[in-house]
Amino acid sequence: MIRSTPHPPKPTPPKVTCTNANLGNLSLFSVRPGVRAEDALLTASEYLACATATAYEVADNSTPEFRPLARSVLHQLEAARALIEVSIAGLSGSAGSGEVR
Repeated sequence: MIRSTPHPPKPTPPKVTCTNANLGNLSLFSVRPGVRAEDALLTASEYLACATATAYEVADNSTPEFRPLARSVLHQLEAARALIEVSIAGLSGSAGSGEVR
């Protein structure tokens, strides 16, 4: 005799209670107190590297009329990352005075 397998109850989806909420001064992202500046800058540089990779994909796969906008974002990301890298070098003392050579 073949026994049927009972079906488990379907899980109920969680209720969404927050849509278009104005958080005011509250932030969903915060930096822990006591984080060293060099560690924060290194993490920021990694975030910018990921954003740059995403922007390259967008630029390569966007329509011709939006491609210049995507490329301008790339230039801004690369400039921000260069500033962070110089700041890291200045903090660690590996670039002497921390100035761009």
